[in-house]
Amino acid sequence: MLHSFILTSHSPTVAEVDLKAFRCNVKMLKKHVKNSIFLAVVKTNAYGHGIVPIGCEAVNAGADRIGVTTVEEGALLRENGITVPIHILSSVIPKQAIDVVTYGLTASISSIQLAEHISKEATKQNRTIPVHLKIDTGLHRFGVDPASLFDFCKACYHLPGLYWEGIYTHFSCADEGDWVTTEQQFALFMNTVSALRKAGFDFSIHHVGGSTIAIEREDMHLDMVRPGVVLFGYPPALRQQDVVPLKSVMTLKSNLLHVQELPPNTAVGYGGKYVTTTTEKIAIVPIGLGDGYQRSLSNKGEMLVNGKRAKIVGTVSLDQTLLDVTPIPGVDVGDEVVIMGKQGDEEITAREIADWMNSIVDEVLASLTQRIRRVYV
Repeated sequence: MLHSFILTSHSPTVAEVDLKAFRCNVKMLKKHVKNSIFLAVVKTNAYGHGIVPIGCEAVNAGADRIGVTTVEEGALLRENGITVPIHILSSVIPKQAIDVVTYGLTASISSIQLAEHISKEATKQNRTIPVHLKIDTGLHRFGVDPASLFDFCKACYHLPGLYWEGIYTHFSCADEGDWVTTEQQFALFMNTVSALRKAGFDFSIHHVGGSTIAIEREDMHLDMVRPGVVLFGYPPALRQQDVVPLKSVMTLKSNLLHVQELPPNTAVGYGGKYVTTTTEKIAIVPIGLGDGYQRSLSNKGEMLVNGKRAKIVGTVSLDQTLLDVTPIPGVDVGDEVVIMGKQGDEEITAREIADWMNSIVDEVLASLTQRIRRVYV
């Protein structure tokens, strides 16, 4: 038998989510994209920020629609009072059709089998479900090949219970600024849509743009844009940093659990991957792989202690990370550590952490696990 319990205190590692900053970002981006429908993508637990609070806040800030990648995410938002259209921006397995219909979710369709299953379930429930046709213009994850689209539409367009509201694609190289490839994919999409329309297959909403397109390419906004990670203060590419004024939404912080002084030539952490060169003061921060703080940060990342940068030393373990705080005066157990965010005059951003990891901001944010308590301020 499971028992609930009430704690008098919690682990010091916490992610503070600034809802005011998030609202500002939504409003600034919504203004930037002008008249296009604004679909706020809150997939993957809202990039680690908490899907329910962020989903509700996005709608309150003016988002017209919400984007997720799983039926579970969509159902959770419905159960928590979100009534605007919720798009599943990924394919789902056919047996999930019953839940797509039950929760009134907008499915992405790129297979005849899925279209038939949703049609059958919608008819059974006496409902009409909006769906969006996904075209593969070069990303090659999922989507219907343009060469097969006429046969696909002949088979699916008139199925009962389906309202083919939209048609869309997703670009492969926009974030990298590869406009030659992106414009080729955009042209393929537009030409395909035009050919379908002439054949009698029409769609009221056309969309191609995630965060990069929303920021940089007004000519590709079309009827709807789908900003994601940019909502949280981080454009996909550094070149976009000053296009729209944005605020980072999350601060990740903790407190020092332990501080010890080690003599020279002492191996520190698993595998002895760091060895002290002089007498050094080493501090322990309670965050590690189990929290989504990546092993690739071993011996290269930094954190802020007393307004100064402290280097990560040794291997990041499942539950702890070690810092060299030798150059920082007055460090003691309980001192605040900022893992991501501002402290004093210093700041460590998710983009900087991503650079240390040789990765992207999305991974830094979305990897943070549920073990880290979210606090909304």
